[in-house]
Amino acid sequence: MHRIPNLLLCASLIGLCACTSLSPSGLIAASRLDPLGTPPDQIDMAVGVPNSVRLASGDVVLRIAFQGNAAGSPVLIKEAVPLQLTADETGIITANGPQEILYLATLLPEDAARFAAAQNAIRAARQQGVEGTGSLNIELVGGCTLGQAPTTLPFSTWLNTPSTQSYVPLTRQVDAFELIDADISDALRERLHPC
Repeated sequence: MHRIPNLLLCASLIGLCACTSLSPSGLIAASRLDPLGTPPDQIDMAVGVPNSVRLASGDVVLRIAFQGNAAGSPVLIKEAVPLQLTADETGIITANGPQEILYLATLLPEDAARFAAAQNAIRAARQQGVEGTGSLNIELVGGCTLGQAPTTLPFSTWLNTPSTQSYVPLTRQVDAFELIDADISDALRERLHPC
């Protein structure tokens, strides 16, 4: 969360790991998202990376988790589903600059079903009185690079739901390597292979 950039709701069930990385419009959009009640097939996402990086389906995941509030509580419910990525040729999203390439992100039906099952499990736990904190994250987990391996990895995210009715920027070019702990950062660097 703390994994890679972030599509999250500060101060609600689904908590943003780095609220300061959200754009103002992203904070509003995130606050309108019902992460447990919105069907996953109604959540459209997009991501942006430097044009020296190429992504394929599965290089970005949507992760949902629920952890008890007590100190040291384990993660009670967790699911990570791969996102299907296609280069954005629609022009409906504006890149943060000429050096950024955009990808539209969706879920396959079977992955949407797994995500919905996790939503249902979290709702059931809360209805049974389990107190905890949730997280919902868009996480970069792989990719390939043109030229030398990057020392920084600007990563942007957008969200489109029935409540927003258009793609809203959530994060703008936050360094994916800086938002995660050293072990996860090292693992991501290893998975960024040459194209």
